[in-house]
Amino acid sequence: MIHGLAETPYHMRFIAAAVATAGYEVAQVTYPSTLLPMENLIADHIAPQINALAADGSKLHFVTHSLGGVLLHAFLQGRRLDNLGRVVMQAPGLHGSETLEVFRRNPLFSWLYGPAARQSGTGSDGFATHLPHHVDYEVGIIAGCVSFDLLPLFFVPPPHDGKISVGRTKIAQMTDHIVLPTSHDSMMHDPLALLQTVRFLQQGHFLHLLRPRASAALAA
Repeated sequence: MIHGLAETPYHMRFIAAAVATAGYEVAQVTYPSTLLPMENLIADHIAPQINALAADGSKLHFVTHSLGGVLLHAFLQGRRLDNLGRVVMQAPGLHGSETLEVFRRNPLFSWLYGPAARQSGTGSDGFATHLPHHVDYEVGIIAGCVSFDLLPLFFVPPPHDGKISVGRTKIAQMTDHIVLPTSHDSMMHDPLALLQTVRFLQQGHFLHLLRPRASAALAA
């Protein structure tokens, strides 16, 4: 499990419980998300913990939320794990977040949420902008299309989850993608998102309720 910005493993507790119930051994990767730039978060916190978990050679799957997906994608560019399994990313800003592009300009927000938040926008200086926009590992991505905040309606193109538009969660050569009626911050404990997370870990694809052709068109 890799949590997101301004979160802790506590925020991943429902996902962890669902995955553990499905028979997986769960480990939490934690990092001080509001204190350091993304480069330092990866080098000083994410990489050492993942390398330690991968050392015994067991199949290693990942479930991430929001910023956690961006950090994992960046980590995998520098170190390919021989025992890498499947990856589920919930609401990843793989092309930056429209909401953070606006909020990061606010000095108070910037002070509260730190350098990683300032790097999470959609501009040319955004961290995700400089990452490869394709994957070569097995990944399923869950996006939300419900927002409980009114402000993002003015600057985030629909459909979106209140933080990130659905289009910015997609990446070339992803294994599967699904859009669920949940918000960015409620996805971690949304029952349908939990079901789909476990489904991908077990079978390598989500449960699409539409016909396959319609589902493929929706994800395109």
